[in-house]
Amino acid sequence: MRERDEGPDDFDGDDLDGEDLGEEGFEAWDRTWKLPWRKLDEGAMRRAAEDVASQFQGVSVKVVWEEDDCVTAFFTVPAEAESAEHTREVEVSAYSLGGDGVVLSLEVDAADNELCWEDAERLAEDLADALDAGPLDL
Repeated sequence: MRERDEGPDDFDGDDLDGEDLGEEGFEAWDRTWKLPWRKLDEGAMRRAAEDVASQFQGVSVKVVWEEDDCVTAFFTVPAEAESAEHTREVEVSAYSLGGDGVVLSLEVDAADNELCWEDAERLAEDLADALDAGPLDL
């Protein structure tokens, strides 16, 4: 993913670094952050996700209630140049834990997260920062 201030060209996948997620030996773990909320706030999630998406060329986002206890940001990101698909979908969700507050979660097996894990982690970390969330080690 290329940040907007890095140049006028659209993302073409050539600037990805790190391992190809299809290679044997790649290990990714779900990531979780504690949000400073007592209940889900779709508006705050939407504003933060839109702000994060605006920082990257070719990235858009849609925020939806998936369940009574879950609000999800679906980021659409450009796929790698050699991919047959033009885009990938990154899914980052906020879950209400009732009296225990709210967590933000990036799950490896959600949407296309595993196929574009580095981008997924970057978007989730930026979203967590925008929402003043702190990392949880589970």
